[in-house]
Amino acid sequence: MPRSRYSLATTDGHDVLRRCDIGSRWILALAGVFLAAPFALGVYVGLTAQATIDDLRARNAQLVLEGSAHREAAERLHGQLPALLSTIDELAERIDMDPALRDSVERLPDATQAVPGQPGSEALDDAADMFDHVRDLLGSLQDALRVVTLGVAHREALADATPTIWPADGWLSAGYGYRDDPFTGQRDFHPAVDISTRKGQPVYATATGRVTRASRNGAYGNLVEIDHGFGLTTRYGHLSEFVVAAGDTVLRGDLIGSVGATGRATGHHVHYEIRANGRALNPRRLLGGSPSVATD
Repeated sequence: MPRSRYSLATTDGHDVLRRCDIGSRWILALAGVFLAAPFALGVYVGLTAQATIDDLRARNAQLVLEGSAHREAAERLHGQLPALLSTIDELAERIDMDPALRDSVERLPDATQAVPGQPGSEALDDAADMFDHVRDLLGSLQDALRVVTLGVAHREALADATPTIWPADGWLSAGYGYRDDPFTGQRDFHPAVDISTRKGQPVYATATGRVTRASRNGAYGNLVEIDHGFGLTTRYGHLSEFVVAAGDTVLRGDLIGSVGATGRATGHHVHYEIRANGRALNPRRLLGGSPSVATD
């Protein structure tokens, strides 16, 4: 029969015997603890290692996905760049207008030439970090393309709206600026040029725009007024007749009427006036040579 208790005997330094009785259950419990500790430690280490491996696998999978996304973005960039650059090249060719027309446009007031709402452009500071910024780069290129497109469209429309041809064939009989009034002899300001020619000679629109007036108007006589946008308007006075009406759209070189001597005129001529944002502008600032029938 197994023993139920065990005794431990010790002596101190003076030959005094001390006994300690320990039950068998405590002995078995302590033995179980010592035997189970390595197993528990092994289980803990195994679980911790598995959690670490699972975390590393998850991070690796995330990196694979991010790498795939970066590759796809780079491929899209590679595919879109040629199309974007080709479009920009085409727009650059369109903006390269005739030198004479470009010179006339550049002589317009700055407020007329300004592109409304055009944003500024910014470059990426760190070109080396391409993958992190590839989507932003694509967006920036598209934004730049929109800016260029807006600028080209504005410049083309402004070129169409800039008065760059003489309205009639003839000779310059009165210039822009101060002169002696032919009726009163007093010095006054003449906000136009007068082009003298034969009665009934054709009068042409000098730029693309919309007719805002084609009617009798005091000293102007029969007057055609055209709004070209961008704050630009032209006036053609003393006409003998109209071939356009208010609301009509005309292109540069379109026939709008005939030369006459209506209103306050001393002979057959066209009173030709340009206004930019309501202020008179010397037509000769935009024109060169002598008055002649001009077509595109």
